[in-house]
Amino acid sequence: MKIIYCITKADNGGAQTHLIQLANHFCVHHDVYVIVGNHGPMIEQLDARVNVIIIEHLVGPIDFKQDILAVKVLAQLFSKIKPDVIHLHSSKAGTVGRIAKFISKSKDTRVVFTAHGWAFTEGVKPAKKFLYLVIEKLMSRITDSIICVSDFDKQLALKYRFNRLKLTTIHNGIADVPAVKQTLKSQSHNNIGEVVGMLPNKQDLQINDSTKHQFVMIARFAYPKLPQNLIAAIEILKLHNSNHAHFTFIGDGPTLNDCQQQVVQAGLENDVTFLGNVINASHLLSQYDTFILISKHEGLPISIIEAMATGLPVIASHVGGISELVTDNGICIVNNQPETIAKVLEKYLIDSDYIK
Repeated sequence: MKIIYCITKADNGGAQTHLIQLANHFCVHHDVYVIVGNHGPMIEQLDARVNVIIIEHLVGPIDFKQDILAVKVLAQLFSKIKPDVIHLHSSKAGTVGRIAKFISKSKDTRVVFTAHGWAFTEGVKPAKKFLYLVIEKLMSRITDSIICVSDFDKQLALKYRFNRLKLTTIHNGIADVPAVKQTLKSQSHNNIGEVVGMLPNKQDLQINDSTKHQFVMIARFAYPKLPQNLIAAIEILKLHNSNHAHFTFIGDGPTLNDCQQQVVQAGLENDVTFLGNVINASHLLSQYDTFILISKHEGLPISIIEAMATGLPVIASHVGGISELVTDNGICIVNNQPETIAKVLEKYLIDSDYIK
């Protein structure tokens, strides 16, 4: 069987992790292709048996010229490869991919779209929400199956009268999360880098203070993630003389520099660590005490699943399908205001049973 996976960006992210697992699994017995819009860390994690095709016209923002070119190139590829299944991920790849399949000569191919959180979900600005809803409704007509990664997303689609027969919920899953055996809290910075073998800034790691509660957030520094709100909450904690916690951010992206400047301006350099992009960052989770994720909207974050698999309590925004994950060993924050986040963190640092 020939399978084509298509996603817009090869960055680190939940959708990319999901795709990597699928491609690496099916390439053992099938011909698997991954089409993506750029070179990125995702490609390095694909099995050598996966055929990678980069189409530079496949870009994230709406760009009619690039989008038309992407449709043209994709249609040519679909006609040439004649896959049995085209599995699309992310809104842009999902849109141009379905249009390309519709105009291609690959008429017998089944089209599957996975919605990693709808582009018209809660928290999206009304104008964009309406536009994305119209696009997704139209695209659903030329889609054989739509996979929702949470019941929340399925119910949202049903609310807007998507075809019930095309919708199914398959919650995200992960492979086992290996834990770094040596405790980072007892290692020197350089030794930590040798143990893990993947930290970009060994000198910036400040987890060796075992007297502080260690929080970690693994996320791309880009909307809809809100690390800036968490940093503002940390500043409030400091104003309340709460010095018993340290926060580590793992990831990169367009808002990273702004967040780093925010930390400096707030005088939080001793309270916050930025590790940048870390391949297989989940391997570090066992060295922290609590996982935290603040977002404007979400599908079903793989980072939370990885944290739970490691046994970490989770503090996260009450958006998307997160409440389907975070139940007995965590708390969903009802809004993303820094004051609310700070209040939850303050109570949790006083009594860890607060979130159970």
